[in-house]
Amino acid sequence: MTEPDPVARPGTTPTPRRRRPAFAGPRDDVDVPPLDHIAPDLEPPWSKEDTDTPDRTIAYQHSEGHRIGLRVQSRGLAIQTWITAGPDLPPIPDGTDTERAEAQAANDARLQPGRTWHTVLATRTSKALAADLGLLVCERLLPALTNKPRGIPAPAPPARIGQPDTTPQKEGTQK
Repeated sequence: MTEPDPVARPGTTPTPRRRRPAFAGPRDDVDVPPLDHIAPDLEPPWSKEDTDTPDRTIAYQHSEGHRIGLRVQSRGLAIQTWITAGPDLPPIPDGTDTERAEAQAANDARLQPGRTWHTVLATRTSKALAADLGLLVCERLLPALTNKPRGIPAPAPPARIGQPDTTPQKEGTQK
């Protein structure tokens, strides 16, 4: 026999569980191939580390201490990727003030030591998972070491209905 609900009042029926809304989509898992089969092969000085779960987690190590990680999230809906900067920045060379200022600006633009940058690949929308994962690592993660990302700019707010748009429109690119 089941235990009575201690919160429910005697003589009342328990509240039924809420159903998922129809717009939430199916709760099916996405069948993702083993990650060690679709992970990109990176050129030296990057090397792949051994992990306990190579089908769900992959890690890379760089000779300068940088690290890249890939992990299949629960239910296979996404692959989380991240890069962590190594412990040292390139030294500021001796030279003119201009050369030293340029080297310092380059160091300031980098992902700082020990900091991490994350990206996610949605597996449901990817048609070629291995190719998309390789592009994500090579075109989004690796460049973050030398030019730290600033985030995704927010879209412009929508114009008010029935009122003219008063935002100035300029041709060309804005800085």
